[in-house]
Amino acid sequence: MESTFINRKRSQLFIHLYGFAGIFHFSLNQLVEMNAAVISPLFGIFSYLLLLVLYAAKVNNRALQYTVLFAMNVYVFILNFESLSSITLVFFVVPIIASALYNDTKPIVILALVTAVEFSLLLIVFDRFSERAALPYIQLSIILFFIAVLSITLLDSIYFSRYWKQLELKNASMEKALLSKEGYLQLFFETAKDAIAVFDSNNQIIAVNPAFEELYGWTAEECIGKTLPLYPQDMKAAAEMRTKKVQQGKSYSLLETIDVRKDGSRFHAQITLSPIFDQSQEVVATSIISRDISYQKESEKLILQSEKLKLAGEIAAGVAHEIRNPMTVISGFVQIMHHDPKHLFPEYTALIQSEMDRINLIISEFLVLAKPQAAALKVFSVQRALDDILLLFGSELNLNGIKLTKDWTEDFQVNGEEHHLKQVFINLLKNAVESMEQPGEIRILLKPEDDSTFSISFEDSGIGISEKDLAAVFEPFFTTKTSGTGLGLIVSQKIVQEHKGTLTLSSTVGEGTTAKILLPLEQI
Repeated sequence: MESTFINRKRSQLFIHLYGFAGIFHFSLNQLVEMNAAVISPLFGIFSYLLLLVLYAAKVNNRALQYTVLFAMNVYVFILNFESLSSITLVFFVVPIIASALYNDTKPIVILALVTAVEFSLLLIVFDRFSERAALPYIQLSIILFFIAVLSITLLDSIYFSRYWKQLELKNASMEKALLSKEGYLQLFFETAKDAIAVFDSNNQIIAVNPAFEELYGWTAEECIGKTLPLYPQDMKAAAEMRTKKVQQGKSYSLLETIDVRKDGSRFHAQITLSPIFDQSQEVVATSIISRDISYQKESEKLILQSEKLKLAGEIAAGVAHEIRNPMTVISGFVQIMHHDPKHLFPEYTALIQSEMDRINLIISEFLVLAKPQAAALKVFSVQRALDDILLLFGSELNLNGIKLTKDWTEDFQVNGEEHHLKQVFINLLKNAVESMEQPGEIRILLKPEDDSTFSISFEDSGIGISEKDLAAVFEPFFTTKTSGTGLGLIVSQKIVQEHKGTLTLSSTVGEGTTAKILLPLEQI
């Protein structure tokens, strides 16, 4: 923009200098008799007026520039046709100097070629300078040539020095602003907490910020110039479709998806995909801003689970009172009937009592989810508690042909509710037994983890749990059993958490499941 403005102003200056030269030449003809040039000054005045019209009409800058230089050249050519000496050939330099001041090589080359042709015509074809002119004519021509060159160069320098200073100040200000803007953008890019990556048209990474390196695990050196698998293979089609649409100019804002780190681990991500346009509004690159929302997803899951627990607690508060009272009466009469020697169907009453015990167990699980009660903590032996439970399960294990392996060499003391932890052991053992479709093995492993914690593991050789079901086993009311309540594991987890421990499950379909409890060790 500045270069165009300067060249237009320069054309204006050259037009006025050219017009002044034509008028001065015409006036000089009236004062000096030996000046033979008549047509050239008239041409100069006429073309000067034409150039003023073109300038006022705001013709194209390049066209105006070539017209000014062409007029100068024709003026000099006519002058040399009327000249008495070859000394006037030096005036061909004037339009070439003017073209050089435009800082453009093309008009210089064109003028040089045109001048060479004009030289040949004047010297060889027309033989215009075979006679020698008088010395005063030569001296006047040299003086006028000097004045012409000096006027063009000096006035150009004076006339545009002010503009150049203004441009320098403006450029310095713009450069400072640009550097400041780039600095702020770079600072934002480097310090942003969200991961940012920029891709070229071939979907190869051209820039990443430190947050991207931290989130995805790849360093900048590993990323630049490469196409990385930032999404799972099972989501490849959807991801590539999004990339194609972004390269066509579409944007995606706060899209929730699953991304993959360098180590192959998945995480919930919230991404914003945007195209980057050039001045022609063509997409030259794309960007992705991503954020790890795994914690948010986990919080939402916990909130939902809390709501379910709240609902279960409300149900428990009513169920415990409304059902247990009539069940106590029913259970009493069933026991009387069962122990009556004249009772004809003792197997029926035994079955009724068994089912009532199961109902009572379900109600007990509901009550655990109700409002917490004051705990009666005491230090007890985990090994002894396990032995008590295994004694109760001995007959059931033998009946199902299940081999039990107890793997522990030392006892551990824990400070907690023995009855509640026994309920956890019962739930986990029941799950292990019910997971076997044929005789198998259960291994109970008791071992120290570090100086302050120990673990209790229940390993079975059952059918295992699928990855999808494994992710939902701790949700209230989720069960894969036909007669299950979906509360056993959530109740067990709650009890373990109340003892400042953790309960985790790992499983392989067709090989078995391992339930592992981590508890703090009570120092003796």
